[in-house]
Amino acid sequence: MRITFHKKGVCLYLVFLIASLVFSSFFGGAVSFVWLYAMLLLIPVSFAYIFVNYKFLSIYQTMDVHKVLKGDEHEFTLALENDGVLPIYRMKLATYVDRCVLKDIEDGTEVSLDSFKRKELKSGLSCRYAGAYDVGAGNVSFTDPFGIFTVRFKVPYNFRAIVSPRITDVGDGIVDIENIVNSTGLKSTVQNEDIPGSDMRAYEKGDSISSINWKISAKLGELVVRLPDKKEKRTLTMILEAADVPEIKWDTQFLKDRDRFLELIVSCAFNFAGQGVPVKLIYPSGTIREKTVNSYESFLEFYNTVADGIFYSSDAEVTKLKEMITDRSSYGDETIILIRERPKSGEEYCAVI
Repeated sequence: MRITFHKKGVCLYLVFLIASLVFSSFFGGAVSFVWLYAMLLLIPVSFAYIFVNYKFLSIYQTMDVHKVLKGDEHEFTLALENDGVLPIYRMKLATYVDRCVLKDIEDGTEVSLDSFKRKELKSGLSCRYAGAYDVGAGNVSFTDPFGIFTVRFKVPYNFRAIVSPRITDVGDGIVDIENIVNSTGLKSTVQNEDIPGSDMRAYEKGDSISSINWKISAKLGELVVRLPDKKEKRTLTMILEAADVPEIKWDTQFLKDRDRFLELIVSCAFNFAGQGVPVKLIYPSGTIREKTVNSYESFLEFYNTVADGIFYSSDAEVTKLKEMITDRSSYGDETIILIRERPKSGEEYCAVI
């Protein structure tokens, strides 16, 4: 709750209060003292009226889907209901204009509700950043009839959207393994994978059934198999160092940083998977987790968890990730790419370590 006093309203109130005090002091009588008591009780009665209005106010926020893509517009409904006998007069809604766009509900929209009445406001809503955060209406404000003060309350029930990042070409410079090798002198671990080759020989006992070339065997009248070739597969590790910021301190800059961070890591993982380069992702999702992305299916599993799943459950997990960054010996000869959500002074946003 936040209370703001308005200079003009306070000055007028003090003028009338002093005038009432002078009038009752000089003239007395029931009328003058009734007016004085009314002026003295004006502020506490207004506070009580506003508090009762807020207690009997119900706000429900819904969207046609719970998980959305950054920038896509979806139908949003804001329902307000007065469950009390006292009417609500010119209540103002404060929306999260810094993080979402409400097409038909403006910030500061005034709403009045009679006793036991309900009103629905509908609008298209699109989210500006990737991540999981509250959208829609965040606060409601009540001003007393004489404009002396305004009381601002948090909305009783917030609506949290899970916003998936877009896959873009933002990570092209990181995805290009050859550029990394040329600029750093490092070489990714090479794994050999057997694939069917073009050379063939007669089938021998113990050969795999899957290696038989049935088309050629039918032409020759005997079983022949393809000889395997060796295909090189490069591997690397990406460590995702997310910022450890309490939710109460999630401001616009944090949401922008998180949006940039999520877009980069999913774009890199998608492009690596598309190239057939296995990438091991180490990231905080409550605890420190490892996920190997080497196909479209494994990428989707990673993609579906990152928007609302990048966080630390304790300080011990923050320490654990920092130790993993420092202890490079456990990764062997793999190329390690470190992406920092909020690099400190002198640190790179993205670096090969």
